[in-house]
Amino acid sequence: MSSCVGGSISGMIVIFTGIILIHHRNKSSPNTGDTVVAMDMLLAFILCYSLIFTVMEPLRAGIKAVYVSFAEHPQSLSQTYPLIFRRMSRMSESNNMT
Repeated sequence: MSSCVGGSISGMIVIFTGIILIHHRNKSSPNTGDTVVAMDMLLAFILCYSLIFTVMEPLRAGIKAVYVSFAEHPQSLSQTYPLIFRRMSRMSESNNMT
């Protein structure tokens, strides 16, 4: 899910950057080709995607840690985070009934 969020946010940033580049190209240097704008947009997408993916990685690690804690030591999770434990217990019970 974080890669979807990262891709959509970086896509919006690239669209915004593209609009600024095209506006700047039309105003100051009309001789700039479309390939320069396309390369700048591609570079902006790659940089934004990698930055957002790096920032979202601790969130993904935290979610995975909660799932591992629930699977390996449910008693410690129930003592530390009772609300999360109850919700995950209900989800696992409903999946077992199906």
